[in-house]
Amino acid sequence: MHAEYIEEIQGLYGPFTLTERVVQKIWLRQDFATEELLTGSRKALAVKDPGRWNLQEGPDFKEAQLLIDGVPVVGDVEVHFNVSDWHQHEHERDSNFDRVVLHVVLHPERRHPNPVRTSKGQAPEVLYLMPVLNRDLESYAMDEALLELEQQDELEWVERFLRKPLEQRLSILQGQANVRWAQKLSYASKRLQQSGWETACHEYALEVLGYARNRAPMLRLAAHYPLPAWRSAGIDVDELFAAEASRWRIAGLRPANHPRRRLGQYREMMQTHPDWPDRLADCLKKIPRVDAALPTPAFRKAVGLPKVRSMLSELIFSNMIGEKRLNTLVVDAVLPLASAAGMIDGKGCWMHWNPGDRPDALPRFLKHSGVTHRQRPQSNGWNQGALALFLRRH
Repeated sequence: MHAEYIEEIQGLYGPFTLTERVVQKIWLRQDFATEELLTGSRKALAVKDPGRWNLQEGPDFKEAQLLIDGVPVVGDVEVHFNVSDWHQHEHERDSNFDRVVLHVVLHPERRHPNPVRTSKGQAPEVLYLMPVLNRDLESYAMDEALLELEQQDELEWVERFLRKPLEQRLSILQGQANVRWAQKLSYASKRLQQSGWETACHEYALEVLGYARNRAPMLRLAAHYPLPAWRSAGIDVDELFAAEASRWRIAGLRPANHPRRRLGQYREMMQTHPDWPDRLADCLKKIPRVDAALPTPAFRKAVGLPKVRSMLSELIFSNMIGEKRLNTLVVDAVLPLASAAGMIDGKGCWMHWNPGDRPDALPRFLKHSGVTHRQRPQSNGWNQGALALFLRRH
C-alpha cells in the first residue's frame, strides 16, 4: 500500500494539513481548469482519461490516456507535492515507474529542479496543478474532511473520541477551538497590516459572500475592484461576473448563493452604506466586555448577542444577508478582524456566537458525543473545535 504523505500548508485562516491522497483525488476528478493545459516544457496537454487509481505499490494512476502536443499517449501518472519527491522516493531506481508519462506536481518549483527520469532514462512530462486549480487548497482539504464527517459512524478515531470521559471531550474541543481562533486572528492581523481596516473589511465581505465554492474568485474581484470603485454609480454586476466567468463554480448551487446575486447584494449594500466599514467599527465598539468563561446562554444574555446580531444585520448589511451567512461573516471575518485592530476582545463572542454555514453532520457529531444539549447549546466555538478535529486528519 502507498504511504500516506502529508504536507502542512498555510491556508487562508491559518495552517492546515493536506494529504497526497487529496491531490490524487483532484487529478482523478479533473477538478481543475482542464482547458489549454501546458506541461512544464510548454507542450499542449489534453486528458482523455486520468487513468485507473492504483492504491497498491507503483504509480498512482495506471493506463492514463493523454494527448501531448496532439499525439496520443497511454501510460502511467505519478502525483506528488513537489518535483523533488520523485527523487526522495527513489522512483528513478524503481522499474515500476518506467511507464510514467506524466508527473503531476502540486507546487511549481521556485528553482530549476533536478530533472526527473525513469530507471530507463526517460523523462516524463510534468504538469503543475497549483496554477490551474479552480479553488484554494483549503477548500479541497475542507471538502475531504466534510466527506469523512458524513461517514463519522465508520471512523475509528471518532469511536475512540466517544470513549473518552465527557470532560476530556470538552477539553479537547475547547483546545481545538482555541487553535482555530488563534489562526484566524493571526491571519486577520496580517491582512490588516497589508490592507488597512477599510480594504480588509471589503475583501473579507466579498470573500465570505462567495464562501465556500466561490471564495477565491470573489477575493480576486475585491482586489481588482477596490472600495472606491464600488462607491461609484458605474459598477456593473454583469461586468464583474464576466471577469471571473471561467472560475465560478455554479453547478448544484442554490439560486440564493449564485455569485451574480451575491455581487448584486454587495453593490446594493455599498450604495446604501458606502461607509459601512466605519459604521461597523462604531457598532462593534458598543459590545460590552463579558467574561468568556460564562456558559453560552449566560454569555449571550449578558452581551445581548441577539440584539448585536440584529444591529449588524440592519445598520450595516441592510438585512440583505441571511442569518447563517451573516453568522459566517461575523465569526470568519468581523470578530477576528476587529480583535486584530484592537477594537474589541472578540474571542468570547466568537466562541459563543451562533454557528454560521456548516455541514449537517457537524451538529450531529456534537450532539452524538454529548457535547451539546439544551443547557449547552450549539455555538461557533464547539463547531470550530469539532471541525478542527477532522481537518487535522487532512
